[in-house]
Amino acid sequence: MKFSGKFLLSLLFVFSSFTFLFLLFDKKPSVAQSTNERFIVNSFSGKCIDVAGAPGRSNGAALQLWDCEISGTNPDNGSTTDQRWVLTSEGFIRNSLSGKCIDVAGAPGRSNGAALQLWDCEISGTNPDNGSTTDQRWVLTSEGFIRNSLSGKCIDVAGAPGRSNGAALQLWDCERSGRNADNGSTTDQRWQLD
Repeated sequence: MKFSGKFLLSLLFVFSSFTFLFLLFDKKPSVAQSTNERFIVNSFSGKCIDVAGAPGRSNGAALQLWDCEISGTNPDNGSTTDQRWVLTSEGFIRNSLSGKCIDVAGAPGRSNGAALQLWDCEISGTNPDNGSTTDQRWVLTSEGFIRNSLSGKCIDVAGAPGRSNGAALQLWDCERSGRNADNGSTTDQRWQLD
């Protein structure tokens, strides 16, 4: 079978066009656009769940409220953001940078005011140090609360309402009415995924 030069040139043009379109539309998401990783944004303050440390990666690093690093980098030092999280099907909230999970201090932590921190994920469902049921499982409710599966309490920002950079995250009774029970202020316990 013999092909003319025009036919081969046309075929080459069509093949090149498809290759260009494939490369154009088959881009992998950038680090800041990863499909499973999300920022967890406080609905009251517009700030994100952040790990202290810029970037925070170690067990025991405190969780706090901070300006969202939507660009994917920390504006202070250019490091990769520690504010992206993956909500797993098992109920863990895993930090994308460190691979560690949101944990309640106390092993298990169940009381109001228990600090939230980064810790090795307890995927087995138990704390490896003492065998207690994990306090690292969470449920994102339809109202925007992030409720701890063990204690039934919610992720809260210290401050009633807490809204400033560095405000500590803690466990507290869920404010389902939308108001803080102590002072009637708007709840700082509602979150959204971005």
